[in-house]
Amino acid sequence: MYLTYLQYCHPSSPFYEQRGTEGPDVLFPLHRADLPEGWAREIRSEWIMYSRADVPLPWQGWKIHVSATTANAEELLAAVCAHCFAARLPFKALSGMPTLRQRNSKYADRGGSGKFLTLYPPTEEALATALDALDALIGGHQGPTILSDLRFREGPLYVRYGAFVSRHRTDESGRRIECIEDPDGNLVPDERRPGFHPPSWAAVPEVLQESLRARSERRLGDFPYRVSRALHFSNGGGVYLATRPEAPGRTLLLKEARPHCGLDESGRDALARLETERAALTDLAGLPGVPAVDAYVDGVEHKFLGRAYVEGRSLMDLALERNPFVSPGSPLGPGAYAEWARGLVDQVADTVTRMHARGWVFGDLHPGNVIVDEQDRVHLIDFESASRDLDGYAQTMGVFGYRAPHGHLGRAVDHYALACMRIGLLLPMTRLLALGPERAEDLCRVAGERFGVGEEYFAGVREQLAPAETAAAATPLAERVVGAGEAEARPEIPAAASISVAERAVGTDETRARLEIPAAASTRGATRTVEPDEPPAHPDPPAGAVVVPAPPAADALLVDRLAESLRAWRSPERADRLFPGDVRQFLQPAGGLGLAYGAAGVLWALHRCGGEVDPADLDWLRRRVHAEPEIPVGFHSGLAGIAHATAALDPELAAYCRERALGAAESAPDLSLGSGISGLGAHLLATGDLAGADRLAARLLADLPAEREQIAAGLLDGAAGLAVFARRAATALGSSSYARLAVELLDMEVTRFGFGPGATPVAAALPAFGTGLSSGALGLGLALHDEVRLSGEDRFAEPLSRITALAQHTTAAHNGLLNGRLGLVQFLLAAAPGAPASQQAVARALEEAAWYTAPLGPHRIALGDEALKLSLDLGTGLAGLVLTARSAALGGCELPLWEEAR
Repeated sequence: MYLTYLQYCHPSSPFYEQRGTEGPDVLFPLHRADLPEGWAREIRSEWIMYSRADVPLPWQGWKIHVSATTANAEELLAAVCAHCFAARLPFKALSGMPTLRQRNSKYADRGGSGKFLTLYPPTEEALATALDALDALIGGHQGPTILSDLRFREGPLYVRYGAFVSRHRTDESGRRIECIEDPDGNLVPDERRPGFHPPSWAAVPEVLQESLRARSERRLGDFPYRVSRALHFSNGGGVYLATRPEAPGRTLLLKEARPHCGLDESGRDALARLETERAALTDLAGLPGVPAVDAYVDGVEHKFLGRAYVEGRSLMDLALERNPFVSPGSPLGPGAYAEWARGLVDQVADTVTRMHARGWVFGDLHPGNVIVDEQDRVHLIDFESASRDLDGYAQTMGVFGYRAPHGHLGRAVDHYALACMRIGLLLPMTRLLALGPERAEDLCRVAGERFGVGEEYFAGVREQLAPAETAAAATPLAERVVGAGEAEARPEIPAAASISVAERAVGTDETRARLEIPAAASTRGATRTVEPDEPPAHPDPPAGAVVVPAPPAADALLVDRLAESLRAWRSPERADRLFPGDVRQFLQPAGGLGLAYGAAGVLWALHRCGGEVDPADLDWLRRRVHAEPEIPVGFHSGLAGIAHATAALDPELAAYCRERALGAAESAPDLSLGSGISGLGAHLLATGDLAGADRLAARLLADLPAEREQIAAGLLDGAAGLAVFARRAATALGSSSYARLAVELLDMEVTRFGFGPGATPVAAALPAFGTGLSSGALGLGLALHDEVRLSGEDRFAEPLSRITALAQHTTAAHNGLLNGRLGLVQFLLAAAPGAPASQQAVARALEEAAWYTAPLGPHRIALGDEALKLSLDLGTGLAGLVLTARSAALGGCELPLWEEAR
């Protein structure tokens, strides 16, 4: 999801936004020009659609894509549009240069990369005519290769069989799948994966046969490497393990660069950066911790750099595994871990100093770009951001939380990252540094307290993190985020909201390769002294101590501030959302309406906390629910949740949502709690409609796949959520079959997540790795708590106890209710509210949660998931924070569906 979030980060807003909301100034001029007679233009976020009422489109067929670079885009747009207007050929084009840059950026979706225009010839004859005419007009122009298509002659024309008009279906977990229709009338996935893969029943037209033969005849020739495994792919190219035939026992790393793709902020493509990496590795040859170059070779239109493969694991993975406040099972106590981390950062600092002495800035330093070998020696990887400009280099790519702010140049970029590393290995919260130097003070203070390290550990850190002298002069803070036009009106928007291009927040190819390949559990201990008896610094509070801070948690002023923020940042003129929130507002059908990320959840939280709901906001929700043709039936992202949220605010709307959901549920394939029939069933149980719930539970039992492993994992989209509904239905209806189903599903989830007897928890399911209630161990814990509470049996007492202990002694990567530390608090308030360890964990989590707020004008608003932008919603933002503060003050869980089950 992280890369998805970056697509919704624009400098014009402190909130996640769709493209197309930046204003008309970002459009290509042609999109503002007068249209020929008979043509209509429609703006759809990234795309501008051009159509004629007298030229109806078929559902699907052979479509033409035109590829473009930022240098030739406007020229190609003018030529192709003129042809299409004359030929009466419907088409669409990207809206403007910012969208084109994003489409061709490094971590953009490879399936959409390079696609600048799409043409819809209605017949194969029209396809052939258009291709020949366009090839004569623009043939030979440069552009990124479109990986999913067949290139026509020398490009930039490409062809693929696919949908002309969007059609989709929903699977049993609520995932939306774009489809085409097969000859039998079935909707099947419209595949857009790399490679030319037309459906077996779609014969390739004659006009494409020559291009198809040319494609099959391309060979690498004397390519010196034999690829053994693909590690990772980005829009800029792949990363592979390889060998040379003459030395099959020596593993090498092979990096690929595609021309015109993988653009960074400066406009450099992957090829330019690979050439930089080659130059840096050559100049730095022989330095400890720098891998050796093997060769730089040509592929088919691409370049490849071969270099020594560094055996080991990334410092990021090792830190998450060994940090006792992240992984409570770590063999290292706080003191021993801090000493281990200090030793490794000292090595990194020494290597960077030696690089500077040889005339190079590394430029993209973070724990994912540091490999630690068996002897605890460090090695740097990914030199594509390196620079010879020791004094003036400005970052064009970097990981958010380690990327230097404006004004840090040259060597100061590396020094800033080193300071972040010293903090981040102890407290993985360095994204908060974008909010200002006071966050550095908070992090240093708390890290010192938790790990028992003195000021000497942080020597130089504060100075290296301080704003650069040139930063203020470079760009005023507000303009850096919202642009000069809004700076006067909204002067206090935080720097964290300014992330606007993917490369500001992500690492390079090899880093991603290492992050996305599940690492085997380490079998080696640290080389320094392990202190197994040294406990994490979580002392139990004195008897009778009040550790949950009631005043800031339940203070009426906090609720008033939520209401003020909602009034200040509501957008009633928009149809997609009323309150800014998570990117799922744009990714899910009617995402801006629902309980988790939409208006319903915000209004429910405000009402639940005693605030006054504006009738105009409720009216907006009412109108949009009636106007929206497609709303899922489930709880967190659908009609059942809206009904739950409005039960006290607008009973008539709640009843409408229930009736509409019941009607849609008869044919809905989605079984999940979050968006499907299990969520609706759980809501019906809460309202006393046992007959309706029974019908849905019977449907769940009948429609579950026989191969249970096909069911997704997790609470909102997977088996844990199904088990919640099944258990509640079993209890309310006295059904042993529903009870057995709940047990079966939970047994499977316990095994999947690694909480069975003798098993090790799966790292990806832990809060510190970015999963929470929605899809991780905490959501499973909530389902297990339901089972133990309602069944009266202790079958799942042991895994529930393990998850509870984990929650009491860990942190979270995100801050929000559904994926972060606020959800951790709600889980503990449900599962073990009176335990001293829970009280201590809740107090600690609320202190950390407060760090994730930032000023926005006169208001303070919470950072959303990924901490890139601000959010007001329930699942990721301010509404969830206020609700959880209230819950902690009251001493009980306030999650929707669980708020009455204390």
